[in-house]
Amino acid sequence: MQNYDTDSDADVDRLLQQRVFGEPEVLPRVHAYGSPEAVAAGLEPLDSVPDVLIEPSRYKEAIAEAHTQQTLPLYHMYATWRPKGTRYNQDGLGYCWTWSGTGCMMTTRAAEDKDTVLLAPVSMGYLVGWANRGNYLESYIRGAREQGVCPVPEGKTFNDLTRSGRFWDEVGQREKYRLAKVWDCSPRSMTQHCLSIMCYGRSLYIAYNWWGHALELVGIRYSGSTMEWLISNSHNEDDVIVLTGSRAVPSEAYGFISTVLA
Repeated sequence: MQNYDTDSDADVDRLLQQRVFGEPEVLPRVHAYGSPEAVAAGLEPLDSVPDVLIEPSRYKEAIAEAHTQQTLPLYHMYATWRPKGTRYNQDGLGYCWTWSGTGCMMTTRAAEDKDTVLLAPVSMGYLVGWANRGNYLESYIRGAREQGVCPVPEGKTFNDLTRSGRFWDEVGQREKYRLAKVWDCSPRSMTQHCLSIMCYGRSLYIAYNWWGHALELVGIRYSGSTMEWLISNSHNEDDVIVLTGSRAVPSEAYGFISTVLA
């Protein structure tokens, strides 16, 4: 695992240099947490599910238990669609917003014990008119809930970069792989909300404003008193990366809780 301390200017520069796009790939959040517009968009505020919330005094205990029982999404991911050594790679295309969201979709399906079906991130390119540009995380969520994500066709991989609406229309079947329930995280309680959702067994679709980048949050652990955030990235790593420091806390985060039963 590659480790990055976000309080270190050198490590932040290392991360920023990995960017494959000239502009931020993630645009700022559209709707405020808990607003009627956010709820109408299918984002259920986590504060409305208080039984899930883990109190700060229990963080270390809850995380240790989640690792022991392997309930963290990290383990579902390793066991199904992204075992160690698998490279998830947007390869120069400014589509981190769909590589991360589609990774969350596959991890959610794994946690639901559904068949492992590889889904194609680039099939969501219709959300930006197939152009090579950034997007809002809420746009991906809406598309994944309403239309779904195409499965990877025979002869292709989930790292395929084909941006053709006609091609993906012919592949079809995206309606079988749709997102259902999404829990929204408050910026005011971001650490508690993210940790609670991961210990519940679900990954999070996250973004960092300072990085202009979207990723999948799959685990959390302590090294002494330091909290480490374990993240599935799409910059061609063969394992998760580890972020620490004050900027490791996501700017926005959404827990993918369930997918549609096809």
